[in-house]
Amino acid sequence: MNPVRVLEWVRHPLEIWSLPRELAAELSHAVPGSEVWSPATREEAEALLPDADVVLGFVVRPHNLERAKQLKWVHSTAASATHVLFPALVETDIVVTNARGLHADAMAEHALGVMLAFVRNLHRSRDDQHARRWSPETLWRDAPGIGSLAGSTLGLVGLGQVGGAIAARARALGMHVIAVRRHPRHSPEPAHEQWPFSRLGEMLEAADWVVLVAPHTRETERMIGAPELARMKPGARLVNLGRGALVDEAALYVALRGGAIAGAALDVFDEEPLPPEHPFWSMKEVILTPHTSGLGPRYWERAMEQFTDNLRRYMAGEPLRNVVDKRAGY
Repeated sequence: MNPVRVLEWVRHPLEIWSLPRELAAELSHAVPGSEVWSPATREEAEALLPDADVVLGFVVRPHNLERAKQLKWVHSTAASATHVLFPALVETDIVVTNARGLHADAMAEHALGVMLAFVRNLHRSRDDQHARRWSPETLWRDAPGIGSLAGSTLGLVGLGQVGGAIAARARALGMHVIAVRRHPRHSPEPAHEQWPFSRLGEMLEAADWVVLVAPHTRETERMIGAPELARMKPGARLVNLGRGALVDEAALYVALRGGAIAGAALDVFDEEPLPPEHPFWSMKEVILTPHTSGLGPRYWERAMEQFTDNLRRYMAGEPLRNVVDKRAGY
C-alpha cells in the first residue's frame, strides 16, 4: 500500500506564523503510513506538489492547481480559509479543512481583556504611567469614565467556537449577550439571544460592546461601515478580532474622531503590519494589538494535534473534522 504523501508548507515572513519544521517531521512517526515532505523553499514545494495527496498549508495557488493531479485534501492552519480558497479550487472535489476552534480560548480571553481595559481605563492609566502623571480625578471624571461590564450588553457577530467561548465568559461576568449569526438556533445558548444577520442594525443600537469574530466572506466584507457605526451608542466600543476587511477603517476613524462611538480595540487590519503613519496609532481611545488575539500556549503543538487527528481519520476513511464549505467561505 502506497503511503499518503503530505506536503507541508506553512511559511511566513514572521516566524510566529511559520510551522516549526521539527513538528512537521514528527508527523510521519505519529501517523504510520504517511510520508511527510517539508521542503526548504517554495520552489521545492511547488516541484513536489504534483505527487502530493495532502497539503498542509498554503502552497496551492491558481497558477499551480492544475499540476496538483493527486491532491485530495488541503488543510489551513488558520481559522480562516481565505488564503486557501480561490475560484478554481472551489470548483474541484478537493476537500478543505481549517483550524476552527484552535484559537477559541485565546481570542475569548483577549476580547474580555480589552473590554476590561476599557471599562477600568487601564489604557489611559498606561498612558499616564508613560507620562509619569498621577491623575485619578481625570480617570474618574472624564468621559467615558470608569464603568462595569456587569449589566452591559454585548453584541456578538459570529457564534462559532470563538464566539461561543466569548459568550460564555461574558455571561459569567454579568453581561447580556446578543449574538447575530447567519443561521440562528432555536436555543440561544451560550448567548442569551440569537438574532438573524438581518437584525444587525437593531443589535448595534442595543449593544454597549460590539465584538466581531465573523469570517471574511462576500457577505461580511465591510459589514461595519458609516451607516452601521451611526447606529451604535455614543458610549459603545467596537472590538474587531475577525478580519480587517469586516470594517470600513476610514469610516471607523471618522466615527472615533468625531466621538460617534467611545472607542475601538483592533487586532486585525486591512493592511498588516499597520503602517506607522496610520492615525489609529495615536488615538487615545483605540487599543491596537498586532494580530495576536489567537496566540496561546503550545499554539503550534495544538495546531499539529488537530491536523494529526484529521490525518488519522483521512487514512481510516472516516469523516474529517472542520470541513470548510468552500462556496460559503468558512
